[in-house]
Amino acid sequence: MMSLRLHSALVRGARDRRSGFTLIELVLAAGLMTLLMVAVFGLIEGSLNLWRKSETRRNLGEQASVVSELLARDLRSLESGERGDLLVEWASFDTDGDGLKETHWPRLRLVRRASAAEIARMQAGSEDPAEASGALIEVAWVIRSMDLKDPDARAEGLIYRGAQPVPEVREDSLFHSNFISPGGAPDTARLDEVTAGLLWFQPLFATQTSIVHDGWVLGPNLADAATSWDSWNSERPDPNQHTWNEPGTGMPRVKDQALLPRRVRLEFEFERAIDRRRRTHTLARMELDDATFEVDDGRLCPPEGTFIKLDGEWMELRGVRGDRVTVKRAQRGTQAMIHDAKALVHWGLTLVREVSVELYREDWNF
Repeated sequence: MMSLRLHSALVRGARDRRSGFTLIELVLAAGLMTLLMVAVFGLIEGSLNLWRKSETRRNLGEQASVVSELLARDLRSLESGERGDLLVEWASFDTDGDGLKETHWPRLRLVRRASAAEIARMQAGSEDPAEASGALIEVAWVIRSMDLKDPDARAEGLIYRGAQPVPEVREDSLFHSNFISPGGAPDTARLDEVTAGLLWFQPLFATQTSIVHDGWVLGPNLADAATSWDSWNSERPDPNQHTWNEPGTGMPRVKDQALLPRRVRLEFEFERAIDRRRRTHTLARMELDDATFEVDDGRLCPPEGTFIKLDGEWMELRGVRGDRVTVKRAQRGTQAMIHDAKALVHWGLTLVREVSVELYREDWNF
């Protein structure tokens, strides 16, 4: 009897000891739970990143679409007669006060046909209804740097647009030299702000000889696209301001009406204020011949091949290893600059819009 009780006690003790987990089992369970939590949090973070990127692309796309649609409407209705005009030129600015013009923005001025509603809106309050004769209006698109004192802010541009009926007095025209000051600043009292946060804008033009169905190519050949435009071939774009003011090779001679491009390509790149909070900064001063630099967080850099902007200089990102960035300097028609430490690395989303000019509908080059 004694042995039977002893055996029962031993069995119950063994059963009680096995009712819990061993230390090894607890460690393994905790490790598996940790791995599961890491996987779940990684999945959530990845989903949020994809959502943020898609939202960023959508918001930037909407911003660029509004601007491009407004500009495309102006270009589609260009006037080609003797009163027509299209002047697109690149202007250079010294935004940091060192005597060198390191920032470049294009500006467009044009004459286009206007609807009766547009003329009526412009005439509101006017004492001279004859201003609207001919149903033609002048339109100016001008870009200025946002803040000349802050190198991070002056990398971005403000877009302005102004429109008015074609005036009878030449001095009142948006094409007159008094509209742009000697320093390159426009008369903003005659312009309305469209949007901010512009990093890049380039208009390209197809001449009568440009071949664009295989892509838009810049160069001196007849098949290449033009980077500036002068409807009267009167040498108004100044090549001393920027090499992109050189006239296109395929520009024909002017006769008795304005020369217009057959097709226009508009390329925009924007960066929102909320995007700048997720950008990285340089850690040290960057000299003119430096092809690499370090940033405070390499994970915030864009993919390889993306164009990035520091102050007024564009660079092509060639690679990121940890926090060290390799770039190709002086891209997109800019010059290499010296950049101080803690410079903000700008980059955005590039959006492209192509516009066919109605006058050349039968001559489009698809």
